[in-house]
Amino acid sequence: MREHLHSSTPIERTHQTPPSLDASPTGDAPEADDPSTTTVAAYLNARLAQVGVTHVFAIPGDYVAEWVATLDDPAQNAGLVRVHPNNEMCATYAADGYARAGTGTVGCVAFTYGVGAINAAQAVGGAMVEDVPLVVVNGSPSAAQFRSQRDQGVAYHHMLDGSHSDERIFTEVTRMTVRIDNPATAPDLIDAALVTCITDSKPVYVELQNGVALMACRAVPDQPLVAAPMPQAAASLQEATDAIMAHLQAAERVVFVAGAELARAGVGDQFATLVAAVDAPYVTSGLGKGLLSERRTDVRFAGTYVGKSSQDNVQAMMEAADCVVALGVKDTDFNYLGIVTPDYNPAAATDLPGPTHIQARDGAVLVGRDLAYWGDVGLGALVESLTAAVEATPLPHAPFPGLATGTPWDLPDPDSFDADAPITWDSFKATLAGDFLAGFSEDDHPVLVCDSGFSFVALLNVPVVDHGYVAQFAWAAIGYGTGATAGVGLAASASSRRTVTVTGDGAFSQTVNALGTVAQLGQPAIYFVMDNRVFAVEQWLIDAEAFCPGAPPPAFTPLTAVPQGAIWDYVKLAEGFGGVGHAVSTNAELRAVLAGLDEVPTNPETGEPTFTLVAVRVPAKDQPDTTAWRTVCA
Repeated sequence: MREHLHSSTPIERTHQTPPSLDASPTGDAPEADDPSTTTVAAYLNARLAQVGVTHVFAIPGDYVAEWVATLDDPAQNAGLVRVHPNNEMCATYAADGYARAGTGTVGCVAFTYGVGAINAAQAVGGAMVEDVPLVVVNGSPSAAQFRSQRDQGVAYHHMLDGSHSDERIFTEVTRMTVRIDNPATAPDLIDAALVTCITDSKPVYVELQNGVALMACRAVPDQPLVAAPMPQAAASLQEATDAIMAHLQAAERVVFVAGAELARAGVGDQFATLVAAVDAPYVTSGLGKGLLSERRTDVRFAGTYVGKSSQDNVQAMMEAADCVVALGVKDTDFNYLGIVTPDYNPAAATDLPGPTHIQARDGAVLVGRDLAYWGDVGLGALVESLTAAVEATPLPHAPFPGLATGTPWDLPDPDSFDADAPITWDSFKATLAGDFLAGFSEDDHPVLVCDSGFSFVALLNVPVVDHGYVAQFAWAAIGYGTGATAGVGLAASASSRRTVTVTGDGAFSQTVNALGTVAQLGQPAIYFVMDNRVFAVEQWLIDAEAFCPGAPPPAFTPLTAVPQGAIWDYVKLAEGFGGVGHAVSTNAELRAVLAGLDEVPTNPETGEPTFTLVAVRVPAKDQPDTTAWRTVCA
């Protein structure tokens, strides 16, 4: 009666690594008699280390276990360190944060097929949109298993079907996908994917077939992997430079806008040389904040420009400019570049964007709204060419005026807020900046991680240093900041900098278990959870009039509620994850907690440093000054 059923023996044989290819019983890599060979796993590890990976955020899974096991073997791991996060989404956020916060760093995550990788696809999409170099290693069923599904109808665990669904899905959210199913072609495919990752500053996907990791392949070449951009067309570069120089020479009010692509291309210092040579002020976009230290005195930082969410003095300077040069800035509705306001009306009375608006990004230059365009000019090459041109031919109207009034931040003094009054978004950020962040030097200034929502808009006018601000300002996944903190902390620890994460309670609830990874790594991170018990930014987008004062104010939309906020005890929650917790409601309480944050707590179980979580109770109807423009009250 059971003859028609599959025998367990062929299924086990199909699932497992063939005995002839097994590693030794201890799990060590097989010895190679030929020094010209190594294993696919060792090759991948060596190449990952070469391109800037130091940590691999790996989630357990049998399909990927064979390779991940080599990360714990000093003879095979090329110095890579395995980190065990709590789920695939948090792992990807952490790897993304690591890549953003470091210099020349690349994030890396490792999952198992289907349930692991697809759980991470959303987070990988954010890295794709925001130009983050990230390597996704996905362990997959073997070729034999795919054939068994095709010929016998066996659906192996985690498999949607036999159509290589994971690879097809990741084709949509990465720059390049490769499937490693033959040791002979593995080195070339690995190299191609990793070079693409560091050249384009985009995620790539490496699918490692079950059973291939310990197979022999050719040895790692002596030459390391390096970025390989397309050769620059000299004529196009010169033409674009000349066109921009014509505008700069005629302009009387030049403002530069710096975007995240400058950081991804590694040309932040070259940009600083350019704006110093031009002697013009520069602002950053939301995504570009932290490209350079805002404390530098050799360049003229003039704030962060995000349309109406900018300070009045920054908006006034931008609207008065007769030449705006935007370098490496994405046009997004949150970045607001190319438009004066996020609700841009082409018929509005405004000078932006205008015929003197110049934009260069991702290998292309646009001068004027539709006047001249080159699609083959590299960003780094353009910055260097413009610098040489300005140094050779000084601009007649330089130095160009900056802010007419105020500072690039215009934060009030913390003493201006009533000590016994409830904390507001504005009193919080002013006090955080004035009482805590201002006490650090350039070298040890914390990295500010701002979660998606009111957090990343509110903190745009808080001073930061280079690589000192991390936020998902285009993809804007709520929960990103809490998840990214572990990775940002790993990158920041190289320079002894701490992380300070600001998140809303709704965003925090999405990735709360990422606290466990931070405690596991012994990181002295600081979290501020803005406890207003609503997804405030969602309400702001749906109906901003709900924030109007008066009686009776419009009711918040029910879907924006954070119902667990009424029952969560943030102090105990922090302790449960191995950290220290505080809850504050007044400005005086906030200042008292800030005064004690220099002392790093330790985990009683491990004796290692651990995180501090501060629940900041904010009235639900409160909003930061950077979002108030949208609220039109009767």
